[in-house]
Amino acid sequence: MNTFVKKISYISLFTLVLACSPDEFYVEPYTEEVPENLFIGELVGIKLGSNFASNEVKMNVKLEHDGKYYIKVVNISGKVVAKELVNGKVGDNLFTVYTATLPKSSYRLELFDDNIKVGNALINLQ
Repeated sequence: MNTFVKKISYISLFTLVLACSPDEFYVEPYTEEVPENLFIGELVGIKLGSNFASNEVKMNVKLEHDGKYYIKVVNISGKVVAKELVNGKVGDNLFTVYTATLPKSSYRLELFDDNIKVGNALINLQ
């Protein structure tokens, strides 16, 4: 195979990989008093401000220990379409999840500590 054909093959493969990469979503931590609609009574869990969203959703994640956690967005067929690494602290962690780049559908937001699922919540994007 000559060099020109190799270059074209590599460029085509690279373009295909980029085109198939999942959409990004953005999670932004914020600090304030925990609103009543985000209060979690258990030691660990996830609670959404609303199960219906279009551009963003407020979320409270209650944790037992500090560390790095993944928030994964899973579509209805069970495929992870996006994930974000967040720094968690003991107790309530308030986040805003920006979902405008995801297609309108139903999703599961899952929180993982290493490979252990800490909690999940359902969200419908309108």
